Amino acid sequence: MKKRTLSLITAAALAALLMTGCAQAAAYNGRTTTAPQTGESTTTDDAVEVAPESTASAPVAAPASEPTTSIAGGADAANGYIGEDAAKAAALEHAGLAESDLQGIRAKLEYEDGRAVYDVEFVRITDAGAEEYDYEIDATTAEILSYDYDAEYYIGTQTVEGSGTAVTADQAKQIALAHAGVAEADIRSLELETDRDNGRTVYEFSWKVGLTEYDYEIDADTGEILSYSQEQDD
Repeated sequence: MKKRTLSLITAAALAALLMTGCAQAAAYNGRTTTAPQTGESTTTDDAVEVAPESTASAPVAAPASEPTTSIAGGADAANGYIGEDAAKAAALEHAGLAESDLQGIRAKLEYEDGRAVYDVEFVRITDAGAEEYDYEIDATTAEILSYDYDAEYYIGTQTVEGSGTAVTADQAKQIALAHAGVAEADIRSLELETDRDNGRTVYEFSWKVGLTEYDYEIDADTGEILSYSQEQDD
């Protein structure tokens, strides 16, 4: 009787153990296992696989290029300046020349003592020699602030002998004053020198009218104006 009872107890215990093991196995089979995050997600059974988020940024549109502005001419107009062509025209009108008479001309915007000016230079070649002109024109008003003229004449193999009597100093002075458009009564600080230059005798005049200074070189034999300049003192 005791043996039968012991056998029944043992059978019941075994059955309980088997049922517990099956329940644990069933629970284990329905469980989802997730691997450590390494940029990809791994799941078992019916788990949904999630793609990693993209780290690449969307392309950024390049900024629209800004329109470019032409410096020559455009900058002059923006600053209220007369422009290079107008500066050339003012200088040529004063010199009594046309651009077609020249072998070269240029104008350049510069700043002197905080003032915008055009430096205009041009050259005329003749059978007698070369003439060089240099003007400073106010960039806003087109006023001629200063000018300079130099002439170099070809003498070839001939020797120019200065007699000293062809043109007197007073006559040379009147030639210079007439060219400058100045009355003798208006001038002050008149200076005169007689010099020899490249085998010729020349008169060198210098005077002032107001704040403007004039300089002239005149051939003593022919009365030809060899050079002249006008400049305003500050």
